[in-house]
Amino acid sequence: MGLYLKSKELDFEGGKDLFVVLNKDDAEKIGLSDGDTALLGYRDVEMYVQVIITDDKVRVGEIGLYEELVDERFAPVNTMVFLDIPKPTKALDAIRKKMMGEKLTEEELLCIMQDIGSRKLRETEVAFFISTFFNPGFEEDEIYWMTKGMVNSGEVLNFKNIRNNKDVMVDKHSIGGTAGKGITPILISILAANDLVCPNTSTRAITSPAGTSDILEVVMPVTVSKEDVYRVVKETGACLIWGGSLYLAPADDEIINVERSLRLQEFQKVLVSIVAKKVAMGATYVLIDLPYGKNTKLDRPDDLEFLEREFKKLFAKFGIKCFILKRQIKGPDGNGVGPALEIREALRVLEQTDDMSEDLESTVLDMAEILLEEVGKAQKGHGRELAIETLRSKKALKKFWEIAISQGQKEILLSQDIKVGKFTYELKSHKSGCIKEIRTRNIVDIARSLGTPKIKTAGIFFERNVGDRVEKGEVIAILYADNENRLKRGKDAIDMESLLRIE
Repeated sequence: MGLYLKSKELDFEGGKDLFVVLNKDDAEKIGLSDGDTALLGYRDVEMYVQVIITDDKVRVGEIGLYEELVDERFAPVNTMVFLDIPKPTKALDAIRKKMMGEKLTEEELLCIMQDIGSRKLRETEVAFFISTFFNPGFEEDEIYWMTKGMVNSGEVLNFKNIRNNKDVMVDKHSIGGTAGKGITPILISILAANDLVCPNTSTRAITSPAGTSDILEVVMPVTVSKEDVYRVVKETGACLIWGGSLYLAPADDEIINVERSLRLQEFQKVLVSIVAKKVAMGATYVLIDLPYGKNTKLDRPDDLEFLEREFKKLFAKFGIKCFILKRQIKGPDGNGVGPALEIREALRVLEQTDDMSEDLESTVLDMAEILLEEVGKAQKGHGRELAIETLRSKKALKKFWEIAISQGQKEILLSQDIKVGKFTYELKSHKSGCIKEIRTRNIVDIARSLGTPKIKTAGIFFERNVGDRVEKGEVIAILYADNENRLKRGKDAIDMESLLRIE
Protein backbone atom coordinates (compact mmCIF):
# COMPACT_ATOMS: atom_id res chain seq x y z
CA MET A 1 0.00 0.00 0.00
CA GLY A 2 1.55 3.28 -1.13
CA LEU A 3 1.17 6.70 0.45
CA TYR A 4 0.65 10.21 -0.89
CA LEU A 5 2.90 12.61 1.00
CA LYS A 6 3.64 16.33 0.78
CA SER A 7 7.24 16.95 -0.32
CA LYS A 8 9.62 19.43 1.29
CA GLU A 9 13.27 20.18 0.57
CA LEU A 10 15.83 19.47 3.28
CA ASP A 11 19.19 21.18 3.61
CA PHE A 12 21.05 17.87 3.34
CA GLU A 13 23.39 16.51 0.65
CA GLY A 14 23.59 12.83 -0.20
CA GLY A 15 26.29 12.88 -2.87
CA LYS A 16 25.45 10.51 -5.69
CA ASP A 17 22.79 8.72 -3.63
CA LEU A 18 19.14 9.78 -3.62
CA PHE A 19 17.71 10.02 -0.11
CA VAL A 20 14.28 10.81 1.29
CA VAL A 21 13.36 11.26 4.94
CA LEU A 22 10.15 9.67 6.22
CA ASN A 23 8.37 9.97 9.53
CA LYS A 24 8.46 6.66 11.44
CA ASP A 25 4.64 6.49 11.64
CA ASP A 26 4.32 6.73 7.85
CA ALA A 27 7.15 4.21 7.46
CA GLU A 28 5.23 1.72 9.63
CA LYS A 29 2.04 2.22 7.59
CA ILE A 30 3.81 1.42 4.32
CA GLY A 31 6.13 -1.25 5.77
CA LEU A 32 9.49 0.43 5.14
CA SER A 33 12.59 0.17 7.33
CA ASP A 34 15.58 2.48 7.59
CA GLY A 35 17.84 2.04 4.54
CA ASP A 36 15.17 0.40 2.37
CA THR A 37 14.75 1.29 -1.30
CA ALA A 38 11.42 2.89 -2.18
CA LEU A 39 9.71 4.06 -5.36
CA LEU A 40 9.06 7.82 -5.47
CA GLY A 41 6.52 8.92 -8.07
CA TYR A 42 5.13 12.21 -9.38
CA ARG A 43 2.84 12.17 -12.44
CA ASP A 44 4.72 10.06 -15.01
CA VAL A 45 8.14 10.39 -13.31
CA GLU A 46 9.44 7.57 -11.13
CA MET A 47 12.76 7.16 -9.34
CA TYR A 48 14.19 4.80 -6.75
CA VAL A 49 15.31 6.37 -3.49
CA GLN A 50 16.80 5.30 -0.17
CA VAL A 51 14.70 5.85 2.94
CA ILE A 52 15.88 7.45 6.18
CA ILE A 53 13.41 7.21 9.04
CA THR A 54 13.06 9.97 11.63
CA ASP A 55 11.00 11.07 14.64
CA ASP A 56 11.30 14.80 14.14
CA LYS A 57 12.84 15.90 10.80
CA VAL A 58 9.53 15.59 8.96
CA ARG A 59 5.93 15.35 10.23
CA VAL A 60 3.40 12.61 9.51
CA GLY A 61 2.14 13.10 5.97
CA GLU A 62 5.38 14.75 4.80
CA ILE A 63 8.43 13.47 2.93
CA GLY A 64 11.79 15.24 3.06
CA LEU A 65 13.87 15.42 -0.14
CA TYR A 66 17.66 15.71 -0.11
CA GLU A 67 19.11 18.50 -2.27
CA GLU A 68 20.17 16.18 -5.11
CA LEU A 69 16.58 15.09 -5.69
CA VAL A 70 15.46 18.69 -6.06
CA ASP A 71 18.44 20.19 -7.91
CA GLU A 72 19.55 17.33 -10.15
CA ARG A 73 16.51 15.07 -10.50
CA PHE A 74 14.00 17.95 -10.36
CA ALA A 75 11.71 16.29 -7.84
CA PRO A 76 8.82 18.68 -7.02
CA VAL A 77 8.69 20.58 -3.70
CA ASN A 78 5.50 21.39 -1.75
CA THR A 79 3.60 18.91 -3.90
CA MET A 80 1.84 15.63 -3.23
CA VAL A 81 4.07 12.76 -4.32
CA PHE A 82 3.59 9.01 -4.16
CA LEU A 83 5.82 6.61 -2.22
CA ASP A 84 5.57 2.85 -2.45
CA ILE A 85 7.52 -0.37 -1.96
CA PRO A 86 8.93 -1.36 -5.38
CA LYS A 87 8.04 -4.66 -6.94
CA PRO A 88 10.78 -7.31 -6.85
CA THR A 89 13.18 -6.88 -9.75
CA LYS A 90 13.98 -9.60 -12.25
CA ALA A 91 17.39 -8.01 -12.73
CA LEU A 92 18.80 -9.73 -9.63
CA ASP A 93 17.75 -13.12 -10.96
CA ALA A 94 19.51 -12.30 -14.24
CA ILE A 95 22.69 -11.22 -12.44
CA ARG A 96 22.70 -14.45 -10.42
CA LYS A 97 22.23 -16.37 -13.66
CA LYS A 98 25.23 -14.62 -15.25
CA MET A 99 27.38 -15.22 -12.18
CA MET A 100 26.66 -18.92 -12.64
CA GLY A 101 28.15 -18.69 -16.15
CA GLU A 102 24.92 -18.71 -18.17
CA LYS A 103 24.18 -16.55 -21.21
CA LEU A 104 21.62 -13.75 -20.76
CA THR A 105 18.79 -12.84 -23.11
CA GLU A 106 18.14 -9.42 -24.62
CA GLU A 107 15.18 -8.95 -22.27
CA GLU A 108 17.30 -9.76 -19.21
CA LEU A 109 20.06 -7.33 -20.19
CA LEU A 110 17.54 -4.57 -20.93
CA CYS A 111 16.04 -5.16 -17.50
CA ILE A 112 19.44 -4.95 -15.79
CA MET A 113 20.31 -1.70 -17.57
CA GLN A 114 16.94 -0.13 -16.75
CA ASP A 115 17.17 -1.08 -13.08
CA ILE A 116 20.76 0.16 -12.77
CA GLY A 117 19.88 3.43 -14.52
CA SER A 118 16.87 4.05 -12.29
CA ARG A 119 18.91 3.18 -9.17
CA LYS A 120 16.64 0.29 -8.32
CA LEU A 121 19.74 -1.82 -7.71
CA ARG A 122 22.05 -1.05 -4.81
CA GLU A 123 25.77 -0.40 -5.27
CA THR A 124 26.67 -3.87 -4.00
CA GLU A 125 24.30 -5.44 -6.54
CA VAL A 126 25.81 -3.32 -9.33
CA ALA A 127 29.26 -4.44 -8.17
CA PHE A 128 28.21 -8.09 -8.55
CA PHE A 129 27.12 -7.32 -12.12
CA ILE A 130 30.45 -5.59 -12.87
CA SER A 131 32.26 -8.71 -11.66
CA THR A 132 30.64 -10.73 -14.45
CA PHE A 133 32.59 -8.72 -17.04
CA PHE A 134 35.73 -10.33 -15.63
CA ASN A 135 34.23 -13.79 -15.20
CA PRO A 136 32.52 -15.28 -17.16
CA GLY A 137 32.44 -12.32 -19.61
CA PHE A 138 29.88 -11.67 -22.35
CA GLU A 139 29.30 -12.96 -25.87
CA GLU A 140 29.04 -10.65 -28.88
CA ASP A 141 25.24 -10.52 -29.02
CA GLU A 142 25.07 -9.93 -25.25
CA ILE A 143 27.36 -6.91 -25.67
CA TYR A 144 25.06 -5.51 -28.38
CA TRP A 145 21.93 -6.04 -26.27
CA MET A 146 23.61 -4.51 -23.24
CA THR A 147 24.63 -1.44 -25.27
CA LYS A 148 21.06 -1.05 -26.55
CA GLY A 149 19.77 -1.38 -23.01
CA MET A 150 22.23 1.19 -21.73
CA VAL A 151 21.21 3.65 -24.47
CA ASN A 152 17.51 3.08 -23.78
CA SER A 153 17.96 3.54 -20.02
CA GLY A 154 17.94 7.31 -20.60
CA GLU A 155 17.55 10.14 -23.12
CA VAL A 156 18.66 9.91 -26.75
CA LEU A 157 19.57 13.23 -28.39
CA ASN A 158 19.19 14.10 -32.07
CA PHE A 159 21.24 16.84 -33.76
CA LYS A 160 20.23 16.18 -37.36
CA ASN A 161 19.93 19.38 -39.41
CA ILE A 162 20.59 21.55 -36.34
CA ARG A 163 23.06 23.62 -38.42
CA ASN A 164 22.34 22.35 -41.93
CA ASN A 165 24.62 19.44 -41.17
CA LYS A 166 22.13 16.80 -42.38
CA ASP A 167 23.06 13.66 -40.42
CA VAL A 168 26.78 14.39 -39.92
CA MET A 169 27.72 14.48 -36.22
CA VAL A 170 31.39 14.04 -35.38
CA ASP A 171 32.92 13.03 -32.05
CA LYS A 172 36.03 11.62 -30.44
CA HIS A 173 36.65 9.49 -27.37
CA SER A 174 39.69 7.96 -25.72
CA ILE A 175 39.76 4.80 -23.67
CA GLY A 176 42.05 6.71 -21.30
CA GLY A 177 44.84 5.22 -19.25
CA THR A 178 47.18 8.15 -19.90
CA ALA A 179 47.92 11.28 -17.90
CA GLY A 180 46.83 14.52 -19.59
CA LYS A 181 43.39 15.23 -21.05
CA GLY A 182 44.05 18.34 -23.14
CA ILE A 183 43.38 16.69 -26.50
CA THR A 184 39.58 16.84 -26.62
CA PRO A 185 39.10 20.60 -26.03
CA ILE A 186 41.59 21.42 -28.80
CA LEU A 187 40.29 18.84 -31.27
CA ILE A 188 36.59 19.69 -30.86
CA SER A 189 37.42 23.39 -31.30
CA ILE A 190 39.26 22.69 -34.57
CA LEU A 191 36.43 20.55 -35.93
CA ALA A 192 33.67 22.99 -34.93
CA ALA A 193 35.67 25.91 -36.38
CA ASN A 194 35.41 24.05 -39.70
CA ASP A 195 31.60 23.92 -39.48
CA LEU A 196 31.30 20.36 -38.20
CA VAL A 197 28.68 19.57 -35.55
CA CYS A 198 30.48 18.06 -32.57
CA PRO A 199 28.34 17.48 -29.45
CA ASN A 200 30.94 16.10 -27.08
CA THR A 201 30.37 14.57 -23.64
CA SER A 202 33.16 13.48 -21.36
CA THR A 203 33.58 11.80 -17.99
CA ARG A 204 35.20 12.62 -14.71
CA ALA A 205 38.29 10.76 -13.56
CA ILE A 206 38.04 7.08 -12.69
CA THR A 207 41.64 5.84 -12.77
CA SER A 208 43.42 9.00 -14.01
CA PRO A 209 44.55 12.19 -12.23
CA ALA A 210 41.75 14.11 -13.99
CA GLY A 211 38.99 13.43 -16.50
CA THR A 212 38.22 15.71 -19.44
CA SER A 213 35.21 17.12 -17.58
CA ASP A 214 37.43 17.84 -14.57
CA ILE A 215 39.83 19.98 -16.62
CA LEU A 216 37.10 21.78 -18.60
CA GLU A 217 35.36 22.73 -15.37
CA VAL A 218 38.30 25.00 -14.53
CA VAL A 219 37.29 27.42 -17.33
CA MET A 220 33.62 26.74 -18.09
CA PRO A 221 30.43 25.17 -16.68
CA VAL A 222 30.14 21.55 -17.80
CA THR A 223 26.86 20.67 -16.07
CA VAL A 224 24.31 21.62 -18.70
CA SER A 225 20.61 20.75 -19.19
CA LYS A 226 19.33 19.00 -22.31
CA GLU A 227 17.62 22.18 -23.51
CA ASP A 228 20.84 24.15 -23.11
CA VAL A 229 22.84 21.49 -24.95
CA TYR A 230 20.61 21.94 -28.02
CA ARG A 231 20.95 25.72 -27.70
CA VAL A 232 24.75 25.61 -27.33
CA VAL A 233 25.19 23.27 -30.30
CA LYS A 234 22.84 25.37 -32.44
CA GLU A 235 24.77 28.53 -31.53
CA THR A 236 28.33 27.19 -31.80
CA GLY A 237 28.23 23.80 -33.54
CA ALA A 238 29.64 21.97 -30.52
CA CYS A 239 29.48 21.46 -26.78
CA LEU A 240 32.02 20.30 -24.18
CA ILE A 241 29.98 18.93 -21.31
CA TRP A 242 30.00 16.37 -18.53
CA GLY A 243 27.88 13.44 -19.68
CA GLY A 244 26.64 12.88 -16.14
CA SER A 245 24.74 16.17 -16.23
CA LEU A 246 22.34 14.70 -18.77
CA TYR A 247 20.12 11.65 -18.48
CA LEU A 248 22.20 9.89 -21.15
CA ALA A 249 22.78 6.18 -20.60
CA PRO A 250 22.32 6.63 -16.82
CA ALA A 251 23.04 2.95 -16.28
CA ASP A 252 26.60 3.68 -17.36
CA ASP A 253 26.92 6.55 -14.88
CA GLU A 254 25.84 4.29 -12.02
CA ILE A 255 28.31 1.60 -13.10
CA ILE A 256 31.08 4.23 -13.37
CA ASN A 257 30.36 5.35 -9.79
CA VAL A 258 30.98 1.81 -8.58
CA GLU A 259 34.05 1.44 -10.81
CA ARG A 260 35.46 4.64 -9.36
CA SER A 261 35.30 3.25 -5.83
CA LEU A 262 36.83 -0.04 -7.01
CA ARG A 263 39.45 1.77 -9.17
CA LEU A 264 39.08 -0.72 -12.01
CA GLN A 265 37.69 -1.09 -15.52
CA GLU A 266 37.31 -3.99 -17.95
CA PHE A 267 37.58 -3.81 -21.74
CA GLN A 268 34.11 -5.14 -22.59
CA LYS A 269 32.62 -2.60 -20.17
CA VAL A 270 34.72 0.19 -21.73
CA LEU A 271 33.41 -0.86 -25.14
CA VAL A 272 29.75 -0.80 -24.06
CA SER A 273 30.15 2.45 -22.13
CA ILE A 274 31.73 4.46 -24.93
CA VAL A 275 29.49 3.19 -27.72
CA ALA A 276 26.31 3.71 -25.67
CA LYS A 277 27.22 7.33 -24.86
CA LYS A 278 28.02 8.13 -28.48
CA VAL A 279 24.80 6.51 -29.72
CA ALA A 280 22.83 8.49 -27.13
CA MET A 281 24.49 11.72 -28.33
CA GLY A 282 23.54 11.04 -31.94
CA ALA A 283 27.08 10.68 -33.32
CA THR A 284 27.49 9.37 -36.88
CA TYR A 285 31.32 9.60 -37.15
CA VAL A 286 33.51 8.72 -34.16
CA LEU A 287 37.27 8.61 -33.73
CA ILE A 288 38.42 6.27 -30.97
CA ASP A 289 41.81 6.99 -29.45
CA LEU A 290 43.64 3.83 -28.36
CA PRO A 291 46.79 4.85 -26.45
CA TYR A 292 48.93 1.81 -25.68
CA GLY A 293 52.20 0.93 -24.03
CA LYS A 294 53.75 -0.12 -20.76
CA ASN A 295 51.77 1.04 -17.69
CA THR A 296 48.73 2.05 -19.78
CA LYS A 297 45.38 0.23 -19.95
CA LEU A 298 46.60 -1.41 -23.15
CA ASP A 299 49.99 -2.99 -22.61
CA ARG A 300 49.35 -6.13 -24.67
CA PRO A 301 49.09 -6.12 -28.50
CA ASP A 302 46.22 -8.64 -28.30
CA ASP A 303 44.14 -6.17 -26.29
CA LEU A 304 44.79 -3.44 -28.84
CA GLU A 305 43.66 -5.60 -31.75
CA PHE A 306 40.61 -6.80 -29.80
CA LEU A 307 39.39 -3.28 -29.05
CA GLU A 308 39.99 -2.00 -32.58
CA ARG A 309 38.00 -4.88 -34.04
CA GLU A 310 35.20 -4.78 -31.48
CA PHE A 311 34.74 -0.99 -31.57
CA LYS A 312 34.33 -0.99 -35.35
CA LYS A 313 31.97 -3.95 -35.22
CA LEU A 314 29.75 -2.58 -32.43
CA PHE A 315 29.58 0.97 -33.80
CA ALA A 316 28.63 -0.45 -37.24
CA LYS A 317 25.60 -2.19 -35.69
CA PHE A 318 24.30 1.26 -34.77
CA GLY A 319 25.09 2.78 -38.20
CA ILE A 320 28.07 4.77 -36.92
CA LYS A 321 31.35 4.98 -38.85
CA CYS A 322 34.31 4.44 -36.53
CA PHE A 323 37.95 5.39 -37.05
CA ILE A 324 40.76 4.17 -34.82
CA LEU A 325 43.97 5.94 -33.89
CA LYS A 326 46.54 3.67 -32.25
CA ARG A 327 49.44 5.50 -30.63
CA GLN A 328 52.23 4.34 -28.39
CA ILE A 329 52.47 6.20 -25.07
CA LYS A 330 55.73 6.77 -23.22
CA GLY A 331 54.66 9.75 -21.13
CA PRO A 332 51.78 12.14 -20.44
CA ASP A 333 49.87 13.97 -23.18
CA GLY A 334 51.43 17.38 -22.67
CA ASN A 335 53.51 18.53 -19.72
CA GLY A 336 50.74 19.25 -17.20
CA VAL A 337 48.93 16.72 -15.03
CA GLY A 338 45.95 17.85 -12.92
CA PRO A 339 42.83 19.87 -13.89
CA ALA A 340 44.27 23.42 -13.94
CA LEU A 341 47.63 22.38 -15.39
CA GLU A 342 46.01 20.30 -18.13
CA ILE A 343 43.55 22.95 -19.31
CA ARG A 344 46.42 25.44 -19.26
CA GLU A 345 48.29 23.14 -21.64
CA ALA A 346 45.26 22.97 -23.96
CA LEU A 347 44.90 26.76 -23.95
CA ARG A 348 48.59 27.19 -24.79
CA VAL A 349 48.11 25.10 -27.93
CA LEU A 350 44.97 27.01 -28.88
CA GLU A 351 46.77 30.31 -28.21
CA GLN A 352 49.86 29.04 -30.08
CA THR A 353 52.21 30.31 -27.37
CA ASP A 354 55.96 29.74 -27.53
CA ASP A 355 55.83 27.47 -24.47
CA MET A 356 53.06 25.18 -25.76
CA SER A 357 53.54 21.41 -25.91
CA GLU A 358 54.42 20.52 -29.50
CA ASP A 359 53.80 16.83 -28.76
CA LEU A 360 50.25 17.60 -27.59
CA GLU A 361 49.62 19.70 -30.70
CA SER A 362 50.98 16.94 -32.96
CA THR A 363 48.66 14.33 -31.42
CA VAL A 364 45.65 16.59 -31.93
CA LEU A 365 46.66 17.22 -35.55
CA ASP A 366 46.86 13.45 -36.17
CA MET A 367 43.23 13.11 -35.06
CA ALA A 368 41.96 16.23 -36.83
CA GLU A 369 43.58 15.08 -40.06
CA ILE A 370 41.64 11.81 -40.01
CA LEU A 371 38.24 13.34 -39.25
CA LEU A 372 38.50 16.38 -41.54
CA GLU A 373 39.37 14.11 -44.47
CA GLU A 374 36.91 11.31 -43.71
CA VAL A 375 33.88 13.63 -43.47
CA GLY A 376 34.88 15.56 -46.60
CA LYS A 377 36.00 18.87 -45.10
CA ALA A 378 39.46 18.40 -46.59
CA GLN A 379 40.75 16.42 -49.55
CA LYS A 380 42.82 13.34 -48.86
CA GLY A 381 46.30 14.40 -47.83
CA HIS A 382 45.23 17.95 -46.89
CA GLY A 383 43.46 17.43 -43.54
CA ARG A 384 46.54 18.23 -41.47
CA GLU A 385 47.18 21.40 -43.45
CA LEU A 386 43.61 22.59 -42.75
CA ALA A 387 43.92 21.75 -39.04
CA ILE A 388 47.22 23.66 -38.76
CA GLU A 389 45.70 26.70 -40.47
CA THR A 390 42.73 26.55 -38.05
CA LEU A 391 45.13 26.70 -35.10
CA ARG A 392 47.55 29.28 -36.52
CA SER A 393 44.72 31.66 -37.47
CA LYS A 394 43.28 31.38 -33.92
CA LYS A 395 39.94 30.21 -35.36
CA ALA A 396 40.04 27.22 -33.02
CA LEU A 397 40.79 29.46 -30.02
CA LYS A 398 37.86 31.71 -30.92
CA LYS A 399 35.57 28.69 -31.28
CA PHE A 400 36.66 27.26 -27.91
CA TRP A 401 35.62 30.44 -26.11
CA GLU A 402 32.40 30.69 -28.13
CA ILE A 403 31.48 27.26 -26.75
CA ALA A 404 32.56 28.18 -23.21
CA ILE A 405 30.61 31.46 -23.19
CA SER A 406 27.54 29.74 -24.63
CA GLN A 407 27.74 27.17 -21.83
CA GLY A 408 27.76 29.92 -19.21
CA GLN A 409 31.38 31.03 -18.77
CA LYS A 410 31.45 34.74 -17.88
CA GLU A 411 34.86 35.77 -19.20
CA ILE A 412 37.62 34.73 -21.55
CA LEU A 413 40.81 33.65 -19.79
CA LEU A 414 44.39 33.45 -20.97
CA SER A 415 46.49 30.39 -20.24
CA GLN A 416 48.66 32.56 -17.97
CA ASP A 417 45.56 33.43 -15.91
CA ILE A 418 44.99 29.82 -14.81
CA LYS A 419 45.83 29.55 -11.12
CA VAL A 420 47.81 26.59 -9.77
CA GLY A 421 48.68 25.48 -6.25
CA LYS A 422 50.76 27.87 -4.12
CA PHE A 423 52.77 25.12 -2.42
CA THR A 424 55.43 23.64 -4.68
CA TYR A 425 58.20 21.07 -4.70
CA GLU A 426 60.94 20.65 -7.31
CA LEU A 427 61.48 17.04 -8.32
CA LYS A 428 65.08 16.61 -9.42
CA SER A 429 66.64 13.90 -11.53
CA HIS A 430 68.36 11.14 -9.60
CA LYS A 431 70.82 10.52 -12.45
CA SER A 432 72.00 11.83 -15.82
CA GLY A 433 70.79 10.53 -19.15
CA CYS A 434 67.93 10.66 -21.63
CA ILE A 435 64.32 10.31 -20.40
CA LYS A 436 63.01 7.23 -22.15
CA GLU A 437 59.72 6.88 -20.29
CA ILE A 438 57.52 8.65 -17.72
CA ARG A 439 55.22 6.03 -16.28
CA THR A 440 51.53 6.70 -15.83
CA ARG A 441 50.96 4.61 -12.71
CA ASN A 442 53.31 6.56 -10.48
CA ILE A 443 52.07 9.84 -12.00
CA VAL A 444 48.57 8.85 -10.87
CA ASP A 445 49.78 7.96 -7.37
CA ILE A 446 51.54 11.30 -6.96
CA ALA A 447 48.76 13.42 -8.48
CA ARG A 448 46.03 11.74 -6.44
CA SER A 449 48.09 12.24 -3.28
CA LEU A 450 48.31 15.95 -4.13
CA GLY A 451 44.50 16.04 -4.28
CA THR A 452 43.54 15.69 -7.94
CA PRO A 453 40.97 15.76 -9.43
CA LYS A 454 38.97 17.31 -6.58
CA ILE A 455 41.59 19.98 -5.92
CA LYS A 456 41.70 21.73 -9.31
CA THR A 457 44.93 23.60 -8.67
CA ALA A 458 46.90 20.50 -7.66
CA GLY A 459 49.09 18.47 -9.97
CA ILE A 460 52.46 17.98 -11.62
CA PHE A 461 54.15 19.99 -14.37
CA PHE A 462 56.97 18.24 -16.22
CA GLU A 463 59.75 20.67 -17.07
CA ARG A 464 61.40 17.83 -19.01
CA ASN A 465 59.58 15.15 -20.98
CA VAL A 466 60.27 11.94 -22.89
CA GLY A 467 63.22 12.36 -25.24
CA ASP A 468 64.88 15.15 -23.26
CA ARG A 469 68.42 14.92 -21.91
CA VAL A 470 68.75 15.64 -18.16
CA GLU A 471 71.64 15.94 -15.76
CA LYS A 472 71.68 14.60 -12.22
CA GLY A 473 70.13 17.18 -9.91
CA GLU A 474 68.29 18.99 -12.72
CA VAL A 475 64.61 19.83 -12.14
CA ILE A 476 62.39 17.38 -14.02
CA ALA A 477 59.00 18.32 -12.60
CA ILE A 478 57.27 20.65 -10.16
CA LEU A 479 54.57 19.42 -7.78
CA TYR A 480 51.71 21.79 -6.93
CA ALA A 481 49.40 21.55 -3.90
CA ASP A 482 46.97 23.78 -2.01
CA ASN A 483 48.53 23.09 1.40
CA GLU A 484 51.67 21.66 2.94
CA ASN A 485 50.04 18.41 4.10
CA ARG A 486 48.93 17.52 0.58
CA LEU A 487 52.33 18.48 -0.78
CA LYS A 488 53.99 16.14 1.71
CA ARG A 489 51.67 13.32 0.66
CA GLY A 490 52.61 13.93 -2.96
CA LYS A 491 56.33 13.90 -2.15
CA ASP A 492 55.91 10.68 -0.16
CA ALA A 493 54.24 9.02 -3.18
CA ILE A 494 57.27 9.61 -5.42
CA ASP A 495 59.20 6.52 -6.47
CA MET A 496 61.86 7.67 -8.93
CA GLU A 497 62.55 4.19 -10.28
CA SER A 498 58.82 3.61 -10.89
CA LEU A 499 58.24 7.10 -12.27
CA LEU A 500 61.10 7.52 -14.74
CA ARG A 501 63.28 5.46 -17.02
CA ILE A 502 66.47 7.39 -17.68
CA GLU A 503 69.26 5.87 -19.77
